[in-house]
Amino acid sequence: MPTNWEHFRRAASVLVGPGPVKQRLSEAYLGHLRSVDARSLPSAVLPDFLALGAALSTMKPTGGMNAVEVSVRKMSEQEAGRHAASVLEMLIALEGGARDSSAASPQLRVVDDEDDDIPAFLNRA
Repeated sequence: MPTNWEHFRRAASVLVGPGPVKQRLSEAYLGHLRSVDARSLPSAVLPDFLALGAALSTMKPTGGMNAVEVSVRKMSEQEAGRHAASVLEMLIALEGGARDSSAASPQLRVVDDEDDDIPAFLNRA
């Protein structure tokens, strides 16, 4: 089962692919972001994700299209572009959080001052 980060990464891949921005936004949301578990998103990302979901579900399904497809179709190109950019910003925020929590800082070793000898392989000039 993909993680939230993986859903966002896959959505970003769709968003930077070929085709009109509205089509890419619909595909990214329906194919990947709709599966995100909002309850487990960090507080820095959750409001933006909820706002995206709300913006993509403002219209009622009609004519064989679902609410997301109709909502995106009614958007301007600029508005769809802003929503696509927000997905990338959320991915970056998730990546930063994952990096902060998963990678421990490297530990440095304390060395005595008496051990000032330069190794021979570094001492060749």
